[in-house]
Amino acid sequence: MRRRDDSRGSSVALTGRLSLILVAAALLPPFLLWAAQDTIPDQGDVIQSIMRATAARFDKVEAYTRLQHYSASDDRFGLKAEMLVRIHYDHAAGKTFEIVSRRGSPLIQSRVFNPLLREEVETSKLLAQEGSLLTTHNYSFTLIGQAVIAGRPCYLLELSPPRKDKHLIRGRAWVDKEDFGVVHIEGSPAESLSFWIGKPVIIQDFEKLSGFWFAARRHSVINGLLTGRSVLTVE
Repeated sequence: MRRRDDSRGSSVALTGRLSLILVAAALLPPFLLWAAQDTIPDQGDVIQSIMRATAARFDKVEAYTRLQHYSASDDRFGLKAEMLVRIHYDHAAGKTFEIVSRRGSPLIQSRVFNPLLREEVETSKLLAQEGSLLTTHNYSFTLIGQAVIAGRPCYLLELSPPRKDKHLIRGRAWVDKEDFGVVHIEGSPAESLSFWIGKPVIIQDFEKLSGFWFAARRHSVINGLLTGRSVLTVE
């Protein structure tokens, strides 16, 4: 009788512990459960998959046209400005643009918006030649973890450019686990964009359209020499 009682007590205690474990698991955030259950991926395999996904996007997207809205404000002088631009992309030639409208501070227009437009066109021409800037020639990649962003399970990578280059970003990239497209980037240019703009802090979100990831919104904080701290948003 004593042994049966001990066995029943052990069984009840075990059941109680299992119940507590199940309750605790149910209360954990979903991304923590996902991370705990996932296996550690091979860094080389992840990087090669990103390269293939980026190359496929470049090969298959021949052309597009879209509107981009720029808005900026600064803290020092209370300046504000907006600009609407029609961007034309061609696989072979890169980007061209036409300005649809401008309003607000001429200083921001000339010292911030205009250099950014020139930079976007210049970068697109490099992409037309190289196919992608996201290559092992331009970056050292370090897989530092996994995270969920915008509802997408992602690999988190550290981006380290091997040289000073205003076309490259020093920071982090969130890459979709399913199709290896870039979902989110945070960082700063590896080299100053201009004497007036410096190295803005950039947060960029991407949106999946027709099976490919495109830049959807870029938020930058610029500490300019003349305008002081400016906040720029491109949508």
